[in-house]
Amino acid sequence: MEHESTAQEHNAPLEVAYTASGEIEAQTVRSALEAAGIPAQLKMEAAQTLFAVTVDGLGAVRVMVPADRLEEARSIIENPATPLEDMETPAGQ
Repeated sequence: MEHESTAQEHNAPLEVAYTASGEIEAQTVRSALEAAGIPAQLKMEAAQTLFAVTVDGLGAVRVMVPADRLEEARSIIENPATPLEDMETPAGQ
């Protein structure tokens, strides 16, 4: 069985790559980072687990990545891949 690396197992300290307004958004960002090979984990305030609402930052979810992968992670978050349906089909197909 192949072992997957997580942000916590990585030797570098963790840094905030993105702050999401909810868990679903944070899970989406984490999935994109992990698909690119960047280990990530979510950090939630206790209020987020009780209330599914974000008010003035309360309930925000932080996406944490190893410090040595922070710039790469932010680049992926800022420049997501183009969805397939937005891409042109090559001529002749």
